[in-house]
Amino acid sequence: AVVSTQSTGDLAEQGKDILLLLEFMKKSVPYSLQNDTHRFIFPKGIAVDQRMAIVKELVRRESTFLQSMFLIESKLYTPLHEAALKNEKPILASAHLKTCFSDLVQVNQVHQVFLARLHQKETTWTGDTTIGDVFLQLSQRFDVYSNYLDNYPSSIAIYRKNINQNPAFWAFIQRFDSQNPTRRKFFSLLTQPMNHMEDLHTLLGSLIFYTPTQHPDRRLLDQALSEFKQLWEVIERARTQYASIGALKTLEQEIIDCPMLTDTGRGVLSHLTVYRVKCTIDPSTGTPQTLSADREFPYLQKYRIYLLQDCIMITRIVFQVEPFCGEAQERARFVSTAALSAVKLRNTNHELRFVLYTPQGIHLFECETADAMKNWTDVVNRALVDAPKLPIPNIYVKQSPINVKSVG
Repeated sequence: AVVSTQSTGDLAEQGKDILLLLEFMKKSVPYSLQNDTHRFIFPKGIAVDQRMAIVKELVRRESTFLQSMFLIESKLYTPLHEAALKNEKPILASAHLKTCFSDLVQVNQVHQVFLARLHQKETTWTGDTTIGDVFLQLSQRFDVYSNYLDNYPSSIAIYRKNINQNPAFWAFIQRFDSQNPTRRKFFSLLTQPMNHMEDLHTLLGSLIFYTPTQHPDRRLLDQALSEFKQLWEVIERARTQYASIGALKTLEQEIIDCPMLTDTGRGVLSHLTVYRVKCTIDPSTGTPQTLSADREFPYLQKYRIYLLQDCIMITRIVFQVEPFCGEAQERARFVSTAALSAVKLRNTNHELRFVLYTPQGIHLFECETADAMKNWTDVVNRALVDAPKLPIPNIYVKQSPINVKSVG
């Protein structure tokens, strides 16, 4: 329930209710969505200065976050850095340490200043106190988060390689996880900056919700929220891109003879299971024609088509039967790929069929349902409009990287 934004009494008399509210906020979900705004909704029966309560929660969460960041710097970065200075064979190379930890150390320093400013506001709090200026000062150092996000995939790659190939590093991580007093695992700590920005975004939205429009803090909070939204979009893009890379690597493993798909900015937009239809191609028009003799068995094979941001990949479904296995297992086998700039899609008079033109040939496919057909053609046509344009069509080769930047 939404309660009034007006204070209901002297803050000194509200201490008990504030403690109850903070306990509620600790136990509640990180945020609730009301009209697409991240914020806490206070329960009925708690009469407090809501802004004061949110600031106390800000201080608590910021203190908890800095404990994690101190742990990263004192128990991870410092001993690894000292080992790199002393040993000819360090646990982790100095160059890798810089990639993995330099941004985290800067994040720690930025938030120490942020917490000090929050403490100052908390201790001198009145009804007219502004807190948006503190958030705006923090937003001026969002560059450290941009660097952290840029280096995050490289850091994960370094950790993954060293965990599998460097016994000393693996033993160091195991020892850290077993002795860590907070019980947070190593890789969980590495995501703390992103998770903490989500908390701050939530509490900032809560402050705006409980700050009257005429309050001197409202304009500052709105400006700060705009800055946080921009950072949050960057974080979400980074998460999406990293998830896309993971999905592409999974495809590389699942598809037989699949070329290398992973590339910056590429992801799977959609995929569709279809049946290739028997047909002949009119050489003058390039139009496929089906034969009446094939009406009883019109299909050649089951296929799966993958749509990526810059190319389309055609695979053929094959069935593998293992001894003592009661079912045939479906596997996709790579057939061909083509840059979207070299692809055309045309509907036919048949509601379930479409024609796909690629440099490798002309294919007539049939979808399983009309809804699948409509959704597929819509998403492909949008992708064709947004696709990078190449001077000439691309034709790719099996077992080589798909790179739309190289033409030929």
